[in-house]
Amino acid sequence: MIDNKRRHPRLKHRAKIKMTVPASAQGVVLDMRDFSETGLFLLCANELIPPIGALVEVQTTEFDDAPIQTAIVVRVEPDVGFGLEFAPR
Repeated sequence: MIDNKRRHPRLKHRAKIKMTVPASAQGVVLDMRDFSETGLFLLCANELIPPIGALVEVQTTEFDDAPIQTAIVVRVEPDVGFGLEFAPR
């Protein structure tokens, strides 16, 4: 069984999230599986998963002028997607 170290409950919510890797300026729209106060999980193919520790920028596409949030890749589930923790501001 996986040790659950989460500090905040996760909320299941499907949304399209634009993710950009600032180092490459590559942007892609991915599906969000869930989110919490401190992060989110994005579904995607293995070739789109950034390495653990990579900084990315995420923005919901649900409404215009949504804020852009910097996040850090903290967890990878091969063939599923990856977890992000929001970076401190």
